[in-house]
Amino acid sequence: MTHSTAPASTPSPVPPPMSEPLEARLFLGSLLRTEWTFRGGRNRIFVLVSGSGSIRLGQHEVRLDGPAIVFLPAGETGAIVFDAGAEGGAVSAQDSLLASAMPSGALFVPVRDAIGRPILGAAITVADARRLAAMLGAIETELRNDAPGAHEAVRHHLALLLIEIWRLASPLTEVSRATPRSVVRGFAHLVELHARQHWPVAEYAQLLGVTPDRLNTAIRRATGRSPMEFINQRLAAEAMRLLDQSPLQIGEIAETLGFSDPAYFSRFFKRETGRSPRAHRLGAPARRPSTSTSYAAWP
Repeated sequence: MTHSTAPASTPSPVPPPMSEPLEARLFLGSLLRTEWTFRGGRNRIFVLVSGSGSIRLGQHEVRLDGPAIVFLPAGETGAIVFDAGAEGGAVSAQDSLLASAMPSGALFVPVRDAIGRPILGAAITVADARRLAAMLGAIETELRNDAPGAHEAVRHHLALLLIEIWRLASPLTEVSRATPRSVVRGFAHLVELHARQHWPVAEYAQLLGVTPDRLNTAIRRATGRSPMEFINQRLAAEAMRLLDQSPLQIGEIAETLGFSDPAYFSRFFKRETGRSPRAHRLGAPARRPSTSTSYAAWP
């Protein structure tokens, strides 16, 4: 079915700026052209069930014809336009929320890699498009109703959506072997999420689908540090941030970072930085942990 664009003199309705960590909405055959602009701060998923449109990234423009899916990781800037009559849905999510919805285990690496690059109008079946749109509708409903357990329900729907995107964009018969680069990126990402839980290195390796020895080799080659040194430096950097920027007592900071014993936290901090937490807070210089422990620092 062909859909015509609105006359040039008719302004296109532009959705209002989004301020929540996650927003979802369905669009069902609007009489006017609809446009979203994005400036790189969020991950965006668009499902075009029927109709047409276009997406612009920099100087490049790609035609969209439904049924199709678009995924734009955070950092991409441009605009997407849906012609009058187009039907589908959209989700916008901050990195932190998307990270919390990532599947664990052997799926973590391939799914994370799949959503690490743009998907510009990949053709899908009508049945797949309607199933994805139903997921977006479920997220929209949970956000609108805000019933008890809504946060967990949304995270569940978002996790299923990410797995579906991975399946449709990169159809595989089995989980692919993780590359060293993806292991390093995945490990840094997991450390951002779970450093405060003080997981053993073997647990990180299991989630990444590699052996502890392979994880150790990949991290040492990329950073010059062992996985545990990487984790400890990330914890020390976070401890410094809390000591510098929060009014929390040292014992409260220890608890926040997952240390059950404040004395052990103090020994840990001194070992990593050369100064006690109290001396650091009083202004004594310390060895600053490398900031490259942040997931965002990895290419």
